[in-house]
Formats: sequence, C-alpha cells, structure tokens
Amino acid sequence: RLLDSESSEAETAKLGSACRDWGFFQLTNHGVDESVVQDMKDSTMQFFRLPLDKKKAVATQAGGLEGFGHHFAGASCDKLDWAESLILLTQQKEQRSMEFWPADPATLRPSLDKYSLEMSRLTSRLMAFMASDLGVEREALAGAFRGKRQSVALHHYPPCRHPDKVMGITPHHDGLGLTLLLHVDDTPGLQERRAQGAGGRRARPGDRGGVPGRVRRRDGEAAPGARRGQVQGDRVR
Repeated sequence: RLLDSESSEAETAKLGSACRDWGFFQLTNHGVDESVVQDMKDSTMQFFRLPLDKKKAVATQAGGLEGFGHHFAGASCDKLDWAESLILLTQQKEQRSMEFWPADPATLRPSLDKYSLEMSRLTSRLMAFMASDLGVEREALAGAFRGKRQSVALHHYPPCRHPDKVMGITPHHDGLGLTLLLHVDDTPGLQERRAQGAGGRRARPGDRGGVPGRVRRRDGEAAPGARRGQVQGDRVR
C-alpha cells in the first residue's frame, strides 16, 4: 500500500508513526520474491543442522566478528545468552571475506548473495518513504547510507538442559541504520518494546519486521528497537 498512489500518503504516515512510537514495524507485501526468501530460510536451517566440526570450518578468528561462533556469550541479569550465530559482511561485494562464507550447504552462498541484494533494494525503498515522512529530500537520507556496509546475522537457539537459566539474546537495540528481521520458523519468544518502555508485543511466527537503529527523528532523538529472544527448543531465527 506504500506504493499505491491512493494510499501511499496515509501508509507513509503510519510507517513514520511506527518508527517514532515503537522503533519497530511489520512489513507485508514487500515485493521480495518469495523463492529468494524461502531459499534463504532453507539454507540457514541446513547450515545449523550440520555437525559442529563442519560449522567450525568458518569459525570466527580471535578478535574478529565474522564467521560462526557464540557471539553473545555474556550474561544478562541472572541469565546467560544462549545462541550460536553466523555473522557475515554481505555488501559491498568487494568487502566480503569469503573464507567465512560456508561452502556447506552448497546453496547457502548463492542464496545469501541474492537475499542480501534484495534487502539492499528493499532498504533503499523504505528509506525513501522514511525521508518523505521526515520532510527531507529522499537523496539526503539515502545518500547518508549509500555505499555503507551491510551485514547479516543468522541466529540459532539450540536446546539447553537448563532453559530457566538462559536467554536467546540479551535485550538490546541496534546501533545501525536499519535492521530487517526474518523469522525463519515458528520459534516463539521474540519481543519488541516501545521506545519509552511502555507496553510491548510478541512477534508472531512468520513476521517480517524492520528496526530503525540510528535513524534520526524530527525531534533529533534516536528511535531504538529493543528485542530479546527466549530459548525454546532447537530453533533458528
């Protein structure tokens, strides 16, 4: 409806309101080919099903971030973060460290290549509508992010014998331009909280969401999006 001339103005206002009041929005009918999305989901699940020694073939290096590992191993209150992750730099292409891109499964590299390109295009379209709501030139906002890095973080929440002592990922908000979330399966537990801490909602299976990180609002304040994940079985997000 953002692209419909009859509803675009009203939908753009809703997008702006969601960014300001929640720091999170759900996007449907986004125009990304469903086969590209499904291939990314399938490849992600296939990777995390591999034996640990195969996943460790692309393990992070000391002091690095890219690759496979337990990136969020800190404690949150009385709970431990409990997730294994694959973090990769995806755009610009010439900045990719292909030694961290898994060759197994064979579908992951081409799937991620297509998916990351589609996310770049989708981000550009969303930025244009955000600029319109902010009352600034589209190029002013788009230009601030053009040529910047894009990365992907794939998270898997393995079973834990003491689920009451762990949490998927600590509550946080992203210090990025825009985070696009893809819910891979029916894992429950993802939550968003309003920027002012009043109220919240649980994400539903199948949700696709956007989190403005450091996109500035008209009043000059950041619009954070806080999220947390709970460990419930052998799941992927």
